Amino acid sequence: NQWAHRLQAAGVGPDVLVGVAAERSVEMVVALLAVIKAGGAYVPLDPEYPRERLAYMIEDSGIELLLTQSHLREQLPLPQGLECLLLDQPLSGYAEQAPKVEVTGENLAYVIYTSGSTGKPKGAGN
Repeated sequence: NQWAHRLQAAGVGPDVLVGVAAERSVEMVVALLAVIKAGGAYVPLDPEYPRERLAYMIEDSGIELLLTQSHLREQLPLPQGLECLLLDQPLSGYAEQAPKVEVTGENLAYVIYTSGSTGKPKGAGN
């Protein structure tokens, strides 16, 4: 819940895309839940993907905020201006109760990139 409030403070709300580049871990689950609770939509970015593919997905999705882990930050192709929050850093000062956000079934929950028939990844939202 604290992470959801932190994301809302950063402008996350309905249909706002947030990148999540984390290894499979409790931190990754926290990130996905925080984005959903904040009303946003997550864009999973597998840190094992080639840098070129990640760079394309970050640019194409238009994310302005990325949740990641400290040890992954240096290997990610982070464009200038992309806000990066580290999931493994302490977070305090945010409410512990669930945030209030109004979303409907029409709002995005995530955007996942497929291989695409052209060889370039293509985002598909749900």
